[in-house]
Amino acid sequence: MENREELLLEILKRLQRNYMHIVEIERVTKELGDALSRNDQEAAQLLVKMRQDELEKAGEIKQEIWLLLQAASGEDREKIRSWLSGESKYEPESFEAGKIIDLSGQIAQVINRAISIDKAINLKLAGKDSYYRSAT
Repeated sequence: MENREELLLEILKRLQRNYMHIVEIERVTKELGDALSRNDQEAAQLLVKMRQDELEKAGEIKQEIWLLLQAASGEDREKIRSWLSGESKYEPESFEAGKIIDLSGQIAQVINRAISIDKAINLKLAGKDSYYRSAT
């Protein structure tokens, strides 16, 4: 990367793409719950595949962000990681840094909502054998 602002902009672009995939994961998870409540196995299977595809795309983008982080200097890398994980340890020093913080927070909220939906689906389907029962 030529400079810090360019690096932050590249990370922000990928974070925005990741946000779109995470929102899609949440939407598909809601539809999956609806399909299962209607006992529509065919739609449920299709939705599980769609969700898996989105999870893979989000994972690829996360990997791209990780690779971009490797181009940052040690101090910048630590700051960017902090911003990406929603910590307020470092003040944003630019517009891009502020947007990374905001978008990372939004992504975390969407992920938490999707997990809640998934948890409800899983508990309903698996009951006492649910992953979420054994994980708590």
